[in-house]
Amino acid sequence: MVEQCAILLGGMGTRLGELTRETPKPLLPVGGRPFVELLIREAWRMGFRKVLLLAGYRPERVLSMIDDLRRALPRNCSVDISIENEPLGTGGAVVNALPYLDERFLLINGDTWFDFNWNALCADPGEDVASVAIREIDLADRYETIEVGGDGRAMRVAPRGEAQQAPFYVNGGVYCFSRSQFEGRQKCFSLEADLLPVLARAGKLRAVRSEGYFLDIGVPEAYARSQYEIPARQRRPALFLDRDGVINHDDSYVGSQDRFRWMPGSKEAIRYANEAGYFVFVVTNQSGVARGYYTTQDVVGLFDWMQAELREAGGYIDDWRYCPYHPDGVVEGLSIAHPWRKPQPGMLLDLMAHWDVDAARSLMVGDQVSDVAAAEAAGVQGALFSGQSLYTFVRERLLNRDEE
Repeated sequence: MVEQCAILLGGMGTRLGELTRETPKPLLPVGGRPFVELLIREAWRMGFRKVLLLAGYRPERVLSMIDDLRRALPRNCSVDISIENEPLGTGGAVVNALPYLDERFLLINGDTWFDFNWNALCADPGEDVASVAIREIDLADRYETIEVGGDGRAMRVAPRGEAQQAPFYVNGGVYCFSRSQFEGRQKCFSLEADLLPVLARAGKLRAVRSEGYFLDIGVPEAYARSQYEIPARQRRPALFLDRDGVINHDDSYVGSQDRFRWMPGSKEAIRYANEAGYFVFVVTNQSGVARGYYTTQDVVGLFDWMQAELREAGGYIDDWRYCPYHPDGVVEGLSIAHPWRKPQPGMLLDLMAHWDVDAARSLMVGDQVSDVAAAEAAGVQGALFSGQSLYTFVRERLLNRDEE
């Protein structure tokens, strides 16, 4: 499972003129926050817990904000930095960072927004094979293009103006690499011009198509658009899921991996919602903590294991909340009524306070009337799950909501 996301912060960004004279392009504000902070937040919500910033131009500006970035991150997340002492190109920046890189890692351009499930790149494609996200465009005269074979392998990276026939696919600036693809290479080189063509000719480059929203902020017109287009894209409907009885079988106070059984279709349902552009949140009553059956550490540990299992299947949970309180509990401090315990809406409202949720287009799926009541109190439609295939249940309802 790929845990690390490396972000190329790049060079001077001369096309943006005075905007980047003192500030690296990825540190420019978009919607009131540094653009790189938005990218880090995207990486975290998709399950990449370790972020490595590859800094070239004005690294002191990156260092000055690193503490703020770290404070903004949730539990179990880290942000580190690799600094170039001289311009090395996109490939050389990765070689320079090898001491800090995992065996396999996601790599993204720090000046582009490509909205799709990055985990789709990280399925193991075989020995020493890299992956690149590609996007179809109408006209390829200004871009290098990637020609793709029927097996999904990139056959050729065509220089600008040399694309032969439609459909035309361009490099989206999101990759999954192995360290071995950079070890032993020269110190200064271009990822796009030097490495990708070599991998394609060797049959070692997998191309993953996506139709997600894409924007490169590197020119003034696109940077201006980013101020309203990217914040608009961050607002999403959410799929809220109860845990026991929906994601897993309700085998009575499930607090450990050995007692956890995935509900049929639950992994597929979560990945489907991810790729349909929904936040996926878990909201679960866990009165077993108040009753002394297991601890909060057990609940958190089980969630981390669930997230790892989901990411192996290409999906992820964006965020979650749990309520360890119950009036009949025996653990001191937890034996109370609490506004997070369903049918109260506290968990949903807290998630909606932290994420830009389109409540009117959102859905809560639970197996109890209390789940639906919590959803309705939060202004979200609720649905009772029958206990069959969660994938079929969720797909039908999300399709119906998209058609409304």
